[in-house]
Amino acid sequence: MGVGDQVPGGPPLDELVKSVSEQAVVVAKEQVDLARREMTSKARQAGTGVAMVGGGAFLAALGSGTATAALVLLLSRRPGSSAAALGVSGAYMGAGALLAREGIARLREAQPLLPQETVQTAKQDLGSAKQGAKSARKQNGRASTRSRPAKSAKRRAQPAS
Repeated sequence: MGVGDQVPGGPPLDELVKSVSEQAVVVAKEQVDLARREMTSKARQAGTGVAMVGGGAFLAALGSGTATAALVLLLSRRPGSSAAALGVSGAYMGAGALLAREGIARLREAQPLLPQETVQTAKQDLGSAKQGAKSARKQNGRASTRSRPAKSAKRRAQPAS
């Protein structure tokens, strides 16, 4: 069968190839757009989580600084001031821990970073394309019979070395 040949009961082969190529391009563009939208959504969610973890780390650093100030005040024998600094330090540390925990939870929600919906639709598209190719082969196989060449008697008679 050459280019321009007619598939029995259908359009010419070159038109079929052109149609399949155009459809493949459309499907590929749709898959890329779907992946882009899905990854943008996951990136937003992950970005919020990263910002929360960063904020938690900043509050932990502030808490560490005020704890150091409380220790200095305690060593200089100012118990009232050191108690206030310890209270502020505890508030910073607690808020930092809560913020970091929530940020980590949001990062876990954004997992996996692979666009799952796009992968699923691509697998479905590939499966339907394989199914279509199998049915086309079956139809072409019925229309024309293939014969395999028989092995020559010389090849069977030669001993393996």
